[in-house]
Amino acid sequence: MFGTRNDLLDAYVAAKHASVGKVNHLVERSLSESMLAGRETFFIEAPGKHPLVFNNRLGDVDMKIFSEVFSGAAHFLARLDLSYNEITDVGIESLCTGLLGRNSLSLQNLVLRGNNIGPRGCDKLCQTLRSCPSLLGLDISQNPLGRVGGLMLVEFVQGSEQLLELHLADTEIDIDVLVAISAVLLTGASQLKVCNLENPRIQTLQEDHTVHLGRMLRVDTHLSEIYLGKHRMRDEGVRQLVSFLLENKTLRILDLRCNELGAEGAMHIGKLLQNDCQLVQLNLKGNRIGEKSNVNGAKALAEALTSNRMLKHVDLNNNGLCGEALQYLGQSVDQNSTLQSVALFHSYWDQLSSFKFHQILNDRARILPIRADFVTSEVESRIDICQVQDFEPAR
Repeated sequence: MFGTRNDLLDAYVAAKHASVGKVNHLVERSLSESMLAGRETFFIEAPGKHPLVFNNRLGDVDMKIFSEVFSGAAHFLARLDLSYNEITDVGIESLCTGLLGRNSLSLQNLVLRGNNIGPRGCDKLCQTLRSCPSLLGLDISQNPLGRVGGLMLVEFVQGSEQLLELHLADTEIDIDVLVAISAVLLTGASQLKVCNLENPRIQTLQEDHTVHLGRMLRVDTHLSEIYLGKHRMRDEGVRQLVSFLLENKTLRILDLRCNELGAEGAMHIGKLLQNDCQLVQLNLKGNRIGEKSNVNGAKALAEALTSNRMLKHVDLNNNGLCGEALQYLGQSVDQNSTLQSVALFHSYWDQLSSFKFHQILNDRARILPIRADFVTSEVESRIDICQVQDFEPAR
């Protein structure tokens, strides 16, 4: 594709100079690395949050340049990451006109997270992407799509059997969008494996959306990851969700962070973990399981972890867990030989719970060493807990 010279890079640099603009260093680097890789495709990864380009983020004018410069090589583009830039509906229309569409034969991943794309741009994008035969992943999170844009994407998912990943977090979608996408996935018309629906605009306390999502998860055999953070889900909603999940044997990652689960909700999750559960990663961060020093939820989870042999990672940060609750969890982690990582740093540690995890983290007889988002150290017969930066959970 490149030949002996990097014609794409030369054309891009010339176009930017002609427009009296600065060359984006990440676009330049992507084109250089694509040529050095010697493959038949190229990629562009230019996230605007990168320190190199934070003051030179891509905008609508850049999208027009992209369409003019790269249109001739559109069928070689494999990945396009334009996250955290300043692209609006106007830029999306320019991008769809020249770079995306039926000529994008190799495009597999499109990341537009953190821009300013509204319903009009979403409509144009959905119409254009329908003709992309190889698209596997779409991330349009953190854009103001609203209800209208969300429903457009649901319709797009319904007609895109090859799509495997959809990220719709923080897009101002409402309960109608959640019900619609649940209905689409319920029919089996989509092969979606990863679905991120975090932080929708929920205006009701009835948790109707939880029932619709649960009914879908009961029969869906494709989804392996679902992210339902900030859904205002309470104990009763979790009870209903668990009743449906008991029949699901394909889900591997369940993310319920930042909901309103209490000790009773944790008990329902414990029942799920004890009943032939296939989850490998569970995120319960930012709930209220240990509120007012309640240990019943942590105790139920601990009992479940003692017998569960599938789960690899559990996150229970910011749940107000007291020392006694942490001791229950420590005993179960000590007995569980398959758990690989835990996240508990943001809890109310005491010396007894600290000492218990100090023993676990330093147990060389353990078959698989346990990783945590904290480390322990003994100083003058006292155990201190310190946070681990950039902690990555086991998957």
